[in-house]
Amino acid sequence: MVCDSNPATNNVVPYSWLVAAQPEQVVIQQPDMPPLVLAKLSPDDPNEIVRQYFKRAYPRICKKVELQVRRTPRRQTGLYKTNRECRWKLDPQHPDYTALEQIFPIEAKLLAQTLSFDGAQKAPDAVSTAASVVLGHNPEAGTYKCPVSGKRMDFEALRQEADHPTHERSKFHVGHIRPKARGGANTADNTYWVSDLGNRIQGDNTWQDTVKTIVEMAEYQRKERHGNISWNELVNRYLD
Repeated sequence: MVCDSNPATNNVVPYSWLVAAQPEQVVIQQPDMPPLVLAKLSPDDPNEIVRQYFKRAYPRICKKVELQVRRTPRRQTGLYKTNRECRWKLDPQHPDYTALEQIFPIEAKLLAQTLSFDGAQKAPDAVSTAASVVLGHNPEAGTYKCPVSGKRMDFEALRQEADHPTHERSKFHVGHIRPKARGGANTADNTYWVSDLGNRIQGDNTWQDTVKTIVEMAEYQRKERHGNISWNELVNRYLD
């Protein structure tokens, strides 16, 4: 298990915060391997403080995040077919694989980020402090935007989607700065909330490559399609 003395830098859980004697009821047995146990964190771990707050205050949001982080999507086509397998049970080379020690940090980061969504209620001071450790900055309602599309993320819309799930496409996705297909990993520091539009735009590209493509497309429109107008004029034509 990876250990870091400053969990705010990469959100990896140190050994000292694990309480192996009280395992959570998630045990996976792989062939020819000892059981993989999702160990329970100590109550004063910032990741656990955030997770327990959401379990009490917004249990459906917590369950939604747990499902996305712990289980693979239902994918019936392509090279990697999956159907809600445990991510840490997969081959490490599988694009949906997540190391066991990254499960709780990713969940805590995603939950903490929702405290910066539009309309998010201010959490108790102890939770806000823990969330600031998890995120590396203080969460502030109304400050989070999809890193790709710039769309605002709404807490009440997330709560409604979690409380009343449907088979329609979700408005909230878990994105990666560098997807596994481009050499990234399912780790807390590589993970963020992304809007449905942002998720469709980014696809399997890195965040940097996605922004580069958007700029190149806009430059083509500015120069070739609009008579080499200025960037300011192009922006004024298309943005309200």
